Amino acid sequence: MPAEHVDGRALALASALETLAAGYPDPLLLVGRSGTVLGATAALEARGGIPRDAVIGSLYTQWAADVDRPIIDDHFSRALEGETCRFRTVGRPDGVGRAELTYSPVAVDGEVIAVLVYAFAIAEVEERERAKQQADELLRIAGELASSGGWSLDRDSSMLTLSPESQRILGTDGEPALPFEHASALFAPGNADAIARAVDACFESGETIDLDLLVTTADGRTRIVKVLGRPTTDAAGAIVAAHGAIWDVTEATAERERAAALQQRLDLTLNSLSDGLILLDDEWRLVYANDRAEELIGRPFSEIEGHSLWESFPELADTELEVAYQRTAREQIRTTVRTAGTGPAKGRFFDVTAYPTATGIALYIRDVTEDERARHEMVKAQRRIADQAALIDASRDAIIVRSLDGVIHYWNRSAETLYGVTADDAIGGQVRDLICVADEVFEQGLAVTLREGYWSEELHCTTRDGRSLIIDCCWQLLPGEDGAPDRIFSVDTDVTAWRREENLRTRATRMESLGTFAGGIAHDLNNVLTPILMSIQLLESTETDPDRLELLSTMESASKRGADMIRQVLAFARGVEGRRDRVAIDALLVELQRFAADALPGAIRFTAEVDDGLPHALGDPTQLIQVLMNLVTNARDAMPDGGELRVTASTLILEDSFSTEAFQVEPGAHIIIDVVDTGHGMTPQTAEKIFEPFYTTKSVGKGTGLGLASSLAIVQSHGGTIRVYSEPERGTRFSVILPIAIGDDSSPAEPRVPTRTLPRGHGELILVVDDDPTIRLITARTLQSYEYRTLVAENGRDAIALVEAPGASVDLVLTDMMMPVMDGAATTAYLEEHHPGIPVIAASGLTSAGGAARSAGMGVAAFLPKPYTTSLLLTTIRDVLDGGAAREHDEQNGSSHPSEESR
Repeated sequence: MPAEHVDGRALALASALETLAAGYPDPLLLVGRSGTVLGATAALEARGGIPRDAVIGSLYTQWAADVDRPIIDDHFSRALEGETCRFRTVGRPDGVGRAELTYSPVAVDGEVIAVLVYAFAIAEVEERERAKQQADELLRIAGELASSGGWSLDRDSSMLTLSPESQRILGTDGEPALPFEHASALFAPGNADAIARAVDACFESGETIDLDLLVTTADGRTRIVKVLGRPTTDAAGAIVAAHGAIWDVTEATAERERAAALQQRLDLTLNSLSDGLILLDDEWRLVYANDRAEELIGRPFSEIEGHSLWESFPELADTELEVAYQRTAREQIRTTVRTAGTGPAKGRFFDVTAYPTATGIALYIRDVTEDERARHEMVKAQRRIADQAALIDASRDAIIVRSLDGVIHYWNRSAETLYGVTADDAIGGQVRDLICVADEVFEQGLAVTLREGYWSEELHCTTRDGRSLIIDCCWQLLPGEDGAPDRIFSVDTDVTAWRREENLRTRATRMESLGTFAGGIAHDLNNVLTPILMSIQLLESTETDPDRLELLSTMESASKRGADMIRQVLAFARGVEGRRDRVAIDALLVELQRFAADALPGAIRFTAEVDDGLPHALGDPTQLIQVLMNLVTNARDAMPDGGELRVTASTLILEDSFSTEAFQVEPGAHIIIDVVDTGHGMTPQTAEKIFEPFYTTKSVGKGTGLGLASSLAIVQSHGGTIRVYSEPERGTRFSVILPIAIGDDSSPAEPRVPTRTLPRGHGELILVVDDDPTIRLITARTLQSYEYRTLVAENGRDAIALVEAPGASVDLVLTDMMMPVMDGAATTAYLEEHHPGIPVIAASGLTSAGGAARSAGMGVAAFLPKPYTTSLLLTTIRDVLDGGAAREHDEQNGSSHPSEESR
């Protein structure tokens, strides 16, 4: 601001300020009423780093942080009104500008002409405040702790002079001086002689006075004081007085006594311990050992006290104990090591725990010899138990231990395999929840076991995953710790397959006997029918009456039909052995076409197809064509109103257990001939019986019940089998599976399963819907082994409930077409309408109108002919999930089971 606008008095004052306050350590500024800095001391540049010349003439707020300017303006205005203000600024974020400011108004004749600004760095102010607080605290602590006073004894006058603190200690406030003899008699009459001797020795020989006295103060308190004094000499060296100090050590003495008593009790306690305790200082020196420690180390502590641990026990070097001790000292953590004793303690075991302390390490030594022996015995026992458990797990029988109320306590590995439940899931659960047995049978077995201690029987049971098993059970009652029986030991042997084979053997024996019997009767009947038939033909040659000729013709037809029945009985009774040649399947089907042309009515459309390059089968061509003719004849009888009959032949390659179980033949390459009709079909109950001898669904006089039985016997004698799949009113498929002739020119020399990598899943959730529990189980397990997740349902209604369950996220549905409650057609139609985003694969044993054609237009993404192989199952699912059409099986009319190469 120009000088003419500034009060001359303020300028003179600024000049005087700079002169008079030049040596002042803190910055001083004089600011005019307009806010212009008129003067500043040299400390501004020295303490604040701001050049004085730059400040003079500038606005006082120019050097302040933005955040401080409003508060500075406010206080400056108040100072101009005559108020002295003190405040602190915030300063810049880096801390520069933080200060404590004082604004003092400068008035002349009652008029404020300027403001004097005092600036102090807040850091210095805070530091001074902290220093003052610390000094005050130290003084306070010193005052509390100061319990000593001074005294002086003049030799000539025997006057004892006491300082104020000494007066306070002795209770003689206001009496700074008193005769020495009076003081001795007053304060410590019992120690007067000892005090006199000490004073005389000090005055006579210059000895230091050092006394611990029990005194009674002038106000009646009993205290313990410590008195120290030294002689004082004059210029000539003569002792003229004694000066010293007196301390009230009552509390300190009591504390020492308490510490001594505590130490004594601690020693008694530590020495009464049954475990050893050794203390080391921070230099690894042994400073303490209790009596038990001496006993355990086999050496008196006096021999090693004060010595280094490593010097006293060199055998610790490079051992686990040294590592533990060093770690405790370094990381200040507790460590424990079990070690074997050496020297006098050889043969014993110790747990040594090292604890960090404020002055070093404490070693706690516990004799665990008996524990170690017990542990070794326990380890041996556990090893024996483990060996026994391993033997039990190695057993092929399911071994289960359960309580009397049915809670499972043990479940071996064979039980996991047999019942399909892991030990983790089984243990703690109820045996009745995992193994479903008829209530009356279970209760009877439990009653016999409780009464007699043992029970053995064959049980028909159902597992949690729906499999039906025949189990040979042996239940043994086991006693508890108190001798009373509390558990049942069960050994379960799966005899399902053995019982099935036994039934087959029994059936075969019965059939063999029946065949022998039937053969004998057939032979005799043949002898009876032969002359009858010859006589009828002879009478026909001479008869002219039409009515009689018609009667003879009827008799001749009945006799021939009887003769045909006898030939079938003889064939069944004598077996189906025949020659084994290479058989060209295409040639068989050509002959079958000729037979069909004669045997089938015009209302039945017949087609036959053979895959290109189909290898030869090994067998008897006459027997095989007889099998196919029997199947064609059955199909004709199933379609009285006409229909379609389709015969296909292709290669079937079975790769794994799933495929071989589905087709019931050995793994490898096979020929499969499918005979599929669109007739009235059969129920599952009927389909189970059609291969039994003499069983027929035809009316009396139209069937013998031996055609399919003899056909199955023929195919089985060739090493193959016949599978049947039928749906009522939708048709039937017979699949004849035959082995390939090895070494045939048209087939590989050694047909074998090709090595290939089947597509795997990526955790997708597949819903398997089928009323057959075996198909559900094996399909689900196969998919799980290829990294899919699975859900299962036994009908469409349950499947829809699973799809629509909260949180469900089904990626694909694989459903059978023929099921109770809600079949596959209704299920796929519902899913197409309500869940179009979920692809559906339909599975059926029929590939014509009863299967693939029936699933068309219902949102079915692909069709699987049953039974299907692992390869076909996995590739079809993968194609559908990856967005492929996967409908080639619906469109293929040539084969229900394409060859591995065509896939």
